[in-house]
Amino acid sequence: MPGALRSRKRPASALLVWLVAAGPLAAGPLEFGLAEFERAVAERRLNPRLFRIRTEISTADPETYRISGSLVTGGDLRGLMYGLLAAAEQIRTRGYLVATAGRPATPIRGIRRFLHNRDLQEDWYYSREYWTEYLRMLARNRFNRLNLVFAHQTDYLAPPYPYWVDVEDFPEVRVPDLGEQERRRNLETLCFIAQTAADHGVDFTLGIWQHDIQRDRGQRASVEGLTPDNIGPYSYAALKKVLAACPAIRGVQVRTNVESGIPPGRQVAFFRDSVFRAVRDAGRRVTLEVRGWLMEPGMLEAAIGAG
Repeated sequence: MPGALRSRKRPASALLVWLVAAGPLAAGPLEFGLAEFERAVAERRLNPRLFRIRTEISTADPETYRISGSLVTGGDLRGLMYGLLAAAEQIRTRGYLVATAGRPATPIRGIRRFLHNRDLQEDWYYSREYWTEYLRMLARNRFNRLNLVFAHQTDYLAPPYPYWVDVEDFPEVRVPDLGEQERRRNLETLCFIAQTAADHGVDFTLGIWQHDIQRDRGQRASVEGLTPDNIGPYSYAALKKVLAACPAIRGVQVRTNVESGIPPGRQVAFFRDSVFRAVRDAGRRVTLEVRGWLMEPGMLEAAIGAG
């Protein structure tokens, strides 16, 4: 990742939301969809007064939309955004709106990306312009999920937590030569990506492949101070702190087998008492995704019982 990482009830009744463009729009899926529609009208050089759009949350299924005259309805904010994007596409291709409706063919439409090399990723990873344009592209193409995976089969950012946060109760866990300014930049970048995803109707899932290095593969530790005794309590505290700092993180994905860096025989207790517990204690709904290849007996039950 980054140089920072330099060490190696849906509403019961319909809710009407109307817009008459007047100044900058706030961030969010609805605002993005409205801005796209207005841009399409401007690109066509149409009179914006004749193309005022009304929007409404309906009681239809999530992510569905309907265009009827100048009214766009959606089953939720994401569906409303998709309806506005469809309306914008009609303006670009036809110059006028026609009645239509849409619904997703599959519930999860995701992209997974991996971070592997600081030098190759530093420029784009820290670029807010890059992430804004990338997530606009995902929204226009109806993707609803971005999974960004750290420490994938490498000691690079394994684990990533100390690159983001300093945990007071574990001062011994640190990344050598990583300053506070760099660590803050890393956390701010992660939070920006998650929030920008949310602003474009994309759920951000934080993927942690390794919670420790895989010593049997010759990996070298870039994080100091982790021991068999403190790695569980530290991981709980660190992940809980990251989730509190980045409220737009919608999901946490983990590998639970030997590729996690946690030895066999200790994996169920580790994930149950640290990762699963941190997700449960986040104070909001966070989806837990357990990658289960070669899953130890009891792991699935621990995940289901995590609350």
